[in-house]
Amino acid sequence: MIHDLIRFIEGIWHNTALVAAFSAILITQVLKVPIHFLQYRVWDFHKVIDAGGMPSSHAAGAGALVTALAYVVGPQSPVFATAVVFAAVVMYDAGGIRRHAGEHAALLNRIALELQKSGLTPRPPSNPNVEGERLKEILGHEPPEVVAGAVLGVLIGAMFGKWW
Repeated sequence: MIHDLIRFIEGIWHNTALVAAFSAILITQVLKVPIHFLQYRVWDFHKVIDAGGMPSSHAAGAGALVTALAYVVGPQSPVFATAVVFAAVVMYDAGGIRRHAGEHAALLNRIALELQKSGLTPRPPSNPNVEGERLKEILGHEPPEVVAGAVLGVLIGAMFGKWW
């Protein structure tokens, strides 16, 4: 049993594409902290686990996966083709649908706050100073964040594909 577990872990460790993708996600999530500091002059270590922000870890992970697979199985492989389609969907989702959902959340939060301030809410909160639960507004990425993540992911994927 323990031997099987060790072989499984070794298999994952030697899976170049998988290690490249997860490394790209980890690196980009960590990079969000200093980039946020450079933009806003505020250290926010919560950015490591937050969605959204510069660069897109979604795009980086997908880009690293595709690039590493190009090295491992070749661009003619159906596995590579599948990864390219997957990456396109992930990047479209991160930069489009998820970003728009965040914009909708921001609008709904503003509407809820205005309704509460005007007294038109069906049930006023027990504490008038508490505005209630807010929807998460930063869900997706702006196009430059997706592009930066994709470029970083391709670079990381190439390094792993060539040297891992």
